[in-house]
Amino acid sequence: MGTIREDVFLGTTEKYNQKLEMLAKMAQQEKWTYKKIQESDPYRILRNYIQFTYNRIDEENKFVYSSDGKLRCMNTGLLTVYNQEIVAIFAKNDMQGKQPWFFNGFFKETDKFFTTNFSSLPLLADYCDNVKDLIYDNGLELKLKKEHIIDDNFERFVAAGYSNKALISVLLDSAKGTLEKKLKRNFKLALPFYYRNTETGESKIQLLAPLYFPGAPVRLALVLNKIQSDAKEYYEGVTVLPVEWAYMNSRLIVKPDEEWAKIMDEIDSTSDKNSIQEAIDNVD
Repeated sequence: MGTIREDVFLGTTEKYNQKLEMLAKMAQQEKWTYKKIQESDPYRILRNYIQFTYNRIDEENKFVYSSDGKLRCMNTGLLTVYNQEIVAIFAKNDMQGKQPWFFNGFFKETDKFFTTNFSSLPLLADYCDNVKDLIYDNGLELKLKKEHIIDDNFERFVAAGYSNKALISVLLDSAKGTLEKKLKRNFKLALPFYYRNTETGESKIQLLAPLYFPGAPVRLALVLNKIQSDAKEYYEGVTVLPVEWAYMNSRLIVKPDEEWAKIMDEIDSTSDKNSIQEAIDNVD
């Protein structure tokens, strides 16, 4: 499987950001970075989205080629305000020692450059075989794998402001109760996340749900696995992620709902720049 960094010459950071800016203006409006890093990295979420969408398109072999083979394009999965498909087009790179493709730019399905070179739209990236895996089933029990959550992720709790394991255990129980109530009223609060183990090649859908610790802004998201045992099916909370990381990774499949937008606005107003940068650097 190729990656966009291996396959495509993207140009300078400035030039690539200009193309991302054009895409952000072309697409339906949504959150594409964090306020605290707006100036230094204005399209952090969007860049991550394009990077991993490309990787998945390559994995599924869904590129569409021009008749002469000198151009290829992919469906970005984004729509314009008039619900037109937006594609990314790549040209053969003739420069020796460089990536085999050069990033041309983003185009609407009605743009002449696309319609004159391609006879069909490329397919969307697909991340699962069963759409039910993308939706939280509030009829299933939610359990917490506490030892793993706390011991293996203690540094993430410390970064979020919690350094006492006994207290964290109590807070997790409280957050679990609050989360279950909220999920029964809004199943979209649990965001689907495509997880792929780069070592084994194994992939699966996990769900990401906010952890509501009493009296504090949401800083961590709970990662849920759907467990199918002989006895019954249930969800198991197995680890935690910073909410910035959770939001950015889940955007690969769906646009987070209004509750998540509120969570991110609160993070933007309370988090310092360094904590956000550290949280999302791990995604590259």
